[in-house]
Amino acid sequence: MIFLRHLTFVLLFICWVSPTLSGQTVRERLESDIRFLADDLLEGRGTPGRGLDIAALYLAEQLRAVGWKPGAGDSYFQRFSVGAFSPQAARYTVELNGERLDSDEYYLLPFGFDPSDSPAEYPLIFTGFGLFVPEKGIDDFGGAAFDGKAVVALQGAPWEADNVAPHSYDRMLGKSAQATIRNAGCLVYVSHEFDDVAANSKSPDVAFAREMVQVPYSFVVDFGEPTMGLGPILVISSATFDRVLAPAVGKSYAESRQASENRESKTRALDAILTVGIDTEVERGAASNVVGFIEGADPVLKDEWVVLTAHYDHLGFKEAPEGEDGVWNGADDNASGTAVLLEIARRLKAGEAPRRSVMLMFTAGEDRGLLGSAYYSKHPVVPFEKVAVNINVDMVGRSEGDVTAYNVGADGVFERAREVGRKNGISVKADPFPAWRIIYFIDSYHFARFDVPFVEIFTEMHEDYHQPSDETDRINFDELVVITDLVEDLTEYYASGGKREKFNRPSWFQTP
Repeated sequence: MIFLRHLTFVLLFICWVSPTLSGQTVRERLESDIRFLADDLLEGRGTPGRGLDIAALYLAEQLRAVGWKPGAGDSYFQRFSVGAFSPQAARYTVELNGERLDSDEYYLLPFGFDPSDSPAEYPLIFTGFGLFVPEKGIDDFGGAAFDGKAVVALQGAPWEADNVAPHSYDRMLGKSAQATIRNAGCLVYVSHEFDDVAANSKSPDVAFAREMVQVPYSFVVDFGEPTMGLGPILVISSATFDRVLAPAVGKSYAESRQASENRESKTRALDAILTVGIDTEVERGAASNVVGFIEGADPVLKDEWVVLTAHYDHLGFKEAPEGEDGVWNGADDNASGTAVLLEIARRLKAGEAPRRSVMLMFTAGEDRGLLGSAYYSKHPVVPFEKVAVNINVDMVGRSEGDVTAYNVGADGVFERAREVGRKNGISVKADPFPAWRIIYFIDSYHFARFDVPFVEIFTEMHEDYHQPSDETDRINFDELVVITDLVEDLTEYYASGGKREKFNRPSWFQTP
């Protein structure tokens, strides 16, 4: 994609002739924004990357054009340092209990891993199924803090797992989240379906892992802690477990599963080590959150803030055979939410000044691990105790007449969203998958962990999620107009002085 260099100045020019004029309809403005952000020329807006930088400039100039003040000092860009590497160009070395694994015996997903720290050594802790479900009275961890160790968790649960719920507490990602927030260094996920990775696979966790080993990985330089509810994951087969780990565990995989199903398995340290080495070139660069604000007009309420967020990045691109699409364009994920907040930025500035102050932040690196919102959490523009509500908009382009308002800890915010939905003729549903614990995987996590009430507006998963097929032509623009009205009305309720809700932390919502 070297040809992009020859078009850079053309693209920058487009940024300044962007759709801010009243001559266009809302639908046309939304479509213009999404078509620009999701074009192949922006290379999937990977973090870091040239396409991401162009998108950031586009967003900043939109805010400048309609009169939002810069939120990062005298700049719209809150910059942070990022490292990135491609798994295709990396050489991995994995040793378990002194045995070096062949490359076809594992999938390594090095979320948040800095190759300069390798080889990394992790003492192992066995946790059976690795479940934390207080609603069911289950805690396989026993209150343990793992202090950088690797947690070994078996596939499944004492019930049949839901294969359409990728983030659920009984699936690989959910188990990684519970290990990560307890300061584990890595999750070792053992699957008896490791070799079942066909298109119709009954093992979606393994299929997900196989897909994700192609995606470039990024991390915030010198951050010092996980940026999201996922740390590194090593996926191995039950056969590898029996060959390498069974001697340390004292049981075979089948015996260990049976003990876990009978609730006889206890978390315990193993006399074994996991060693992970990654030999690769790390691309060092910078990324930016794009931040602007409007100051409130009320002499008291202006010190309280409504914070609007949407991530503008996506996965980037991969090398692909001729004729195959290798760009993750991310039209729905999340050019759609970005376009909605751009439109709301235009409307808010055109109307009466809000009573509360409003900050708008487009985050970078969400699809690489909540990088931008994690960085913001350590360098907040607005003190968290001053934030009345965080409204996050993500993947809102594929509605068929309804949206989901994901919310935990502040039921009043959800009820307000549902009421606003009725006014706008759109059904607002509660989270249909509470077992997913979605909060650990969205930007609002870095507000909720500071007890900020939040709501995320989104419109379901679909077959194009994290696929190159997430293209602009699949967006339902008529419904997106209605969703924009909903988000605007919800924003205006809180910005105009609506009731400030308190965050009531659920028992399952553990944070570092």
